[in-house]
Amino acid sequence: MKLSLFLTTCGSIHKSLIGRTNILAPSCLKTASLNYTKWLPFAFGYPLRKLCIQATEGWHAEVLTEKEQNLLRRLYKGIVQKQRAQLAEAITLVESTHWRKKELAQILLQQVLAYHRDQECLNNGKPLAFRVGLSGPPGAGKSTFIEVFGKMLTGKGHKVSVLAVDPSSYTTGGSLMGDKTRMPELSRDMNAYIRPSPTRGTLGGVTRTTNEAILLCEGAGHDIVLVETVGVGQSEFAVANMVDMFVLLIPPAGGDELQGIKRGIIEMADLVVITKADGDLLVPARRIQAEYVSALKLLRKRSKVWKPQVCLFCCLRSLRKRQ
Repeated sequence: MKLSLFLTTCGSIHKSLIGRTNILAPSCLKTASLNYTKWLPFAFGYPLRKLCIQATEGWHAEVLTEKEQNLLRRLYKGIVQKQRAQLAEAITLVESTHWRKKELAQILLQQVLAYHRDQECLNNGKPLAFRVGLSGPPGAGKSTFIEVFGKMLTGKGHKVSVLAVDPSSYTTGGSLMGDKTRMPELSRDMNAYIRPSPTRGTLGGVTRTTNEAILLCEGAGHDIVLVETVGVGQSEFAVANMVDMFVLLIPPAGGDELQGIKRGIIEMADLVVITKADGDLLVPARRIQAEYVSALKLLRKRSKVWKPQVCLFCCLRSLRKRQ
């Protein structure tokens, strides 16, 4: 499938997802000052789309030290002014496990969320960003796909942020963070921001703070947010509830029709992409495409306005055309 057709598909589903519920919920903090959740509905044009923040009681400026106030002021100002360094530092603060930094992160998130809400009001209540979640088994070509797709988006004037999730070791706790090595051109693009993050034992294919990172990226002016999960299995689709469009990437040897009708990640996908459809793998890819098209007909429809599509794609062929 050509990238232009994929972008058109993204645009059409963006306009048609009226019944999708998206919840942006920062992690709950078990502290005395953060003890209830406040739901804030917004007039996005999508009645069910909501944002969730942790509402605080008793937080005043005098509770923070001067150093903490300067830190929050600097980070908020940098995010509003679309500065990459401050965005990276803010995501690092959100990802911290230190109890005090968690509290500072919640204050910063409330400030960014208020700014984000004001900007959407100025945009006639329409969303400022479009979120795409990309998932699939290990080796499906997610990072290479993002390299090609992201460069096409930046070439059309979009500001793209990529939140790449890497698995953490159960023995050492470390993470390789090697997604940027497969995105050499996109990582040098000034209209793109790539942020790798470890799972730290969190299941579902995403991190504990992926929702918060999405909010910060949108507050920093990125109108396309791509969330790349770790290599997942059939029951790991937490990212589907965080994004506007959930794309499942499957290699040509992705199973047969029976594999496609199994419940789980397949029935959550808005778009199924068969990758590496080139050369000797083109025939197997077309066979898998036909089997998944047949399998999706047996699944219950989740939307009245969108029908999941199955398409072929080859990143290497797209790279050659661009070169």
